[in-house]
Amino acid sequence: MESLLDYLDMLEDLLDSSKSMPFSNRVSVDREKIFDIIRDIRLNLPNEIRQAQRIIEEHDKIINDAKIKAASIVKEADGTAKMMTNNHEIFKRATEQATEVIEETKKNARDMRLNAMDYADEILAKTEKIIQEAMTNIDQQHQMINEYFAKTTDVLYSNRQELRGGKN
Repeated sequence: MESLLDYLDMLEDLLDSSKSMPFSNRVSVDREKIFDIIRDIRLNLPNEIRQAQRIIEEHDKIINDAKIKAASIVKEADGTAKMMTNNHEIFKRATEQATEVIEETKKNARDMRLNAMDYADEILAKTEKIIQEAMTNIDQQHQMINEYFAKTTDVLYSNRQELRGGKN
């Protein structure tokens, strides 16, 4: 699988190797090649997003399992406490353990959510950077073409002036 940077490099190479149109900043490109590269980008971009979605779904499943387990532990501790009302210390320990399990579960859920968000943010930041670099590159190429045509226009004007003997 190729990275998004590879696909952007392919697009850039295709534009660099394309024919320039005379007196225009347009180029003639192979439409099918462009569509193929765009299709490949679309096929590969959602995989990273799907990975983030799977992480979030797995995170939600773990949270639900932990809640069920915590509820089971609390219920079990409550039943044990009722059966052993004459032994207050056991009831106290069970309640503390249930609280610890619930707190640990909440902490794990928070950590997993933050990790999933960090991963999604990282993927989005990479995508943003790639697009910004592509925009910068396109802007630079556009500026170079404008400068080339400005110089060419100046030379043509100068040549015309020489032909006329410096007359307007």
